[in-house]
Amino acid sequence: MRRVMLLVTVALVMAAMLSLAGVAWAQSTARPVDPPPQVDQLRQQFEGLTAQQIETQGYVPEGPCVASPSGVGAMGIHALNPELFQAQFPKGTMDPANPPALLLDENEEVMGVEWEAADVGQGPMEMFGQTIEIQPGHPGVEESHYMLHIYFKPDGKVLFGTDPQTAFDPEGVCPEASATATASATATASASSSASALAATGGPLSLTSLAALASMVLLVGTGVVAFGVIRRS
Repeated sequence: MRRVMLLVTVALVMAAMLSLAGVAWAQSTARPVDPPPQVDQLRQQFEGLTAQQIETQGYVPEGPCVASPSGVGAMGIHALNPELFQAQFPKGTMDPANPPALLLDENEEVMGVEWEAADVGQGPMEMFGQTIEIQPGHPGVEESHYMLHIYFKPDGKVLFGTDPQTAFDPEGVCPEASATATASATATASASSSASALAATGGPLSLTSLAALASMVLLVGTGVVAFGVIRRS
């Protein structure tokens, strides 16, 4: 009986560790993909437009630039269309042809689009072949809700942000508000660029990848030790 209970305990521990390793690994695997036709049309419609140009379409830039809490990446500056937002958000819907928000880069040019929808009990949402998970609130929308970010990337590809781990463009940059912070911002951007280049060329692993690897190594070690104990019992 003791042997059986020990086996069950080992199995549960290993399953939990595999789950943690899977989460860490998943956080590092978001990659640009070829967009479906409708997303490609949105790209042609909005990419590269300036703040002045989108204002004629009802989008109002609302600063500041939103940087990732991790220090790497950004959403950019949001430009909200109040009419589209009010038509979709309270109902918990997303109109694929009419994004209520545009995302501006450090040059104040459109680099992506965004949808937000209230949680009205609809469960995970689907759009453009993506499953959109509920996400924590943020300044302006304090309650949990659904968000879809789409970032325009080189070679006609896009990066989908469907959950908290992929909401930020890892290559996004927020300009600093003062000259005092410029040196620090340059150092941070340089480090981020180096990390991105290393990742692109198969260099050192990201922190999430290392976390996954460490979990897997610990998993194997735990299994070896546990089964050694079982053999002696």
